Amino acid sequence: MKNKYIKIFCIAIVSAMTLTACDKGFEELNTNPNALTDPAIKSMFTLAEIYIDGQDYSNTRGNNAYAAQIVQQFASLGGPGSKYSYSSEYSGSLFGESYGKGLNQIFQLMSVIPDTPENSNMIQACRIMKVFMFQKLTDTYGEIPYFEAGKGYNGNIFAPKYDTQQAIYNDLLKELDEASNALDANKAFVGNADLFYQSDVAKWKKFANSLMLRVAMRLSKVDPAKSKEYVEKAFVKGVFGSNDDSTVLKHDPSPQGVRTNPITSSWVMNDLKGGNADIKYSKTFIDLLKNTNDPRLRIYAKLEGSDNNNPADQQGLANSAKEFAGGDKKLFSDPNTSTVLRLDAPTLIMSYGEVQFLLAEAAAKGWNVSGTAQQYYQDGVKGAMQVLTIFGDKVPAVTTAEYDTYIAAHPFNASGTEAQKIEQIITQKWIVLLFNGFEAFSEWRRTGYPVLVPVNDPLGETNGTIPRRLIYDQSELITNSANYKEAISRQGLDLMTTRIWWDK
Repeated sequence: MKNKYIKIFCIAIVSAMTLTACDKGFEELNTNPNALTDPAIKSMFTLAEIYIDGQDYSNTRGNNAYAAQIVQQFASLGGPGSKYSYSSEYSGSLFGESYGKGLNQIFQLMSVIPDTPENSNMIQACRIMKVFMFQKLTDTYGEIPYFEAGKGYNGNIFAPKYDTQQAIYNDLLKELDEASNALDANKAFVGNADLFYQSDVAKWKKFANSLMLRVAMRLSKVDPAKSKEYVEKAFVKGVFGSNDDSTVLKHDPSPQGVRTNPITSSWVMNDLKGGNADIKYSKTFIDLLKNTNDPRLRIYAKLEGSDNNNPADQQGLANSAKEFAGGDKKLFSDPNTSTVLRLDAPTLIMSYGEVQFLLAEAAAKGWNVSGTAQQYYQDGVKGAMQVLTIFGDKVPAVTTAEYDTYIAAHPFNASGTEAQKIEQIITQKWIVLLFNGFEAFSEWRRTGYPVLVPVNDPLGETNGTIPRRLIYDQSELITNSANYKEAISRQGLDLMTTRIWWDK
């Protein structure tokens, strides 16, 4: 099995070297992608899956240092996310890498796939992955180039206009609906070149519908009618039904780069330093798990310097901290290198647990998703605990008895207000979204949960206001200036405190 993945990765990276030379920006996105008469389409598809959730550039800078620290999953003394300071390179990393790598790969692939019935499933899967990447981009920055993106080499558009979030979201929902409908188990796919589901079309349909559920719920405040319509549609069409449906990308332990986990590899190779890392778990995160006797804590966290994952000994760093108390970084909790921070730790792209929490929220609003908010909540917690088995068996998995004890001690507040129910649901979602800081950041802005205490630091740019977005890649001021200026004239100044369309 491992050799199979190594072979696929190697073919994919050769394809990448042939088709792309740069990692960043519209200049790369809008150049002639290839001169091949017979491109290795399946290898290109594999590489698109590898790129879908970003590489180490955007994950190290945009995810770990910004988004995950803003929502207080992680913390560091001088981190831009902890202190709300501005770093051009870090803030723009997702923008540049997405257009220069992930979306570039998708657009190149879609330009060379013959539009024939036998390629239909691959085309639909590309549409789904494109939605995944564009949603993360627009949620992080607001208005972005969407409809004209990728049209440099087949439409001579080298300075794509920015589109409103409302228009983008309308199209994201349309794309997912159409792609899900068009997927056909009776047609060919890509075999084992599909790293997510090994060409299981039924699971790709569930992925599309589950992503539709996520996209639709993001509109819950700005357009509740459309949100409800598409949440209910996604549910009827069929979403994840167990952890076996979760979208997971497996990795290998070496070499660093394409095959290793893009979040963990740079952390382990460059930052962890035997417990002397600058980025630690946030006090907010560790305290919540400790105070609730959450059995996941032994799996998530470890004092790396002493190889100690005893929950009672874990300590998080306050996001407002200016020094490590006691002067010893090794006293503060790191991600566990035996589990979630393994070099070959799989990437949990979208999970069954997250889907159950989305359905729990819909049920709490009285929308038609059949089950009760309490049942979906309980299934979400159980799923979020059980999915951790994907990180190996070096630390004991959460048992059914532990789950039962936990849920009995922290039952769902079925008689509470809608706001109280949603707070409980989103707080649990915040836990399962660990290492997916961009999505946790979006859900915090949409709901206000979990409740966070803002940091007011002299290094900050927001006067103690928790950021509402990241600032665009500043190369846009030079390469796409007119369209950039038009976007901020509609949306508001290019500041971390400017609210995007759905953030009400």
